[in-house]
Amino acid sequence: MISETMQAYRLRNTGPSDVLKLETVPTPIPGPCQVLVKVAASGVCGQDVMHRSGSVYKPNGRILGHEIAGTVAAIGPGVTTLSLGIRVASTQRQSCHRCRECLGGNEVLCADGKLLGEGLDGGYAQYAVIDELGLARVPDDVDDEAAAIAACAIGTGYHALRLAGVSAGQRVLVTGASGGVGIHALQLARSMGAEVIAVTSNARKRERLEPYADHVVLASRGKFDHQVRARNIQPTVIIDLTAHFTLGNSLRAVARGGTVVIVGNLRNGTVEILPGAFIMREIRLIGSKACTRSELQDVLQLLSRGLVHPKIQAAVPLAQAAKAHDMVESGTAEGRVVLLPHA
Repeated sequence: MISETMQAYRLRNTGPSDVLKLETVPTPIPGPCQVLVKVAASGVCGQDVMHRSGSVYKPNGRILGHEIAGTVAAIGPGVTTLSLGIRVASTQRQSCHRCRECLGGNEVLCADGKLLGEGLDGGYAQYAVIDELGLARVPDDVDDEAAAIAACAIGTGYHALRLAGVSAGQRVLVTGASGGVGIHALQLARSMGAEVIAVTSNARKRERLEPYADHVVLASRGKFDHQVRARNIQPTVIIDLTAHFTLGNSLRAVARGGTVVIVGNLRNGTVEILPGAFIMREIRLIGSKACTRSELQDVLQLLSRGLVHPKIQAAVPLAQAAKAHDMVESGTAEGRVVLLPHA
């Protein structure tokens, strides 16, 4: 029996974490081609923290959270690919499924796309309504916490590596390597046969990164290019998760003919670059957004096969969302923090 009401966090104000107030709200009803997901786990992304703090977002009363996994609890009219009781994970967004980008399998670029937790109600709740085609089935041997972070914390890096065309034998460097996306991007690059370099600015995290990388570089005030060149480990591809601070260094550190991919939650403001570097060294600079449904399915299989191990710092009850935000915002979380709405 599904209750008519549920517990959820609607973002009505911005500010410190104590603006998050758990409310009793109506349980949503799925519409055409939608399903009601009983949320088993919802990841806390840095973007959630930015929305809550007000740095990039004005509150509109939406339920936060775009990293969602759970079980199909009810089905709307027209649903054909899912049934009650199926375990699912969300791609983070809803797209139109009609435009050129959607029909070409690149629905993350849909002009009418909406992000869960921003344009649509998300997963900081006991239930969430999600588009049927915005969900992927979860293998039996992948747990709910891992499934929840599959699209964002893991799939974001997977999409970036695929855009860069990473293949066996290449060398890949990841900035912000100890964060939720970075720690998984290291594993993904290694699963593709690449030699992996982790860059961190935190000396305490250096040793903890060693199992995930062939080389660990400690950046000083965001600078690491001199170390990379001195150690003769210039990468073919750089996944730059901290580009607001490190893009200049990435462009100087990447090998001739290499690729720098900008990923992640970037702050407002500009970054200076030298156009001549692109010409003389034939560097490519690419922006990367998020994983597609097809890529989410790939990531779930990588988790199932043990080629990527989810790095989850903590799993806490939904009522402790403020604590979870504090952990993420302080930078003390290594990997993801996950909310458990039914704990």
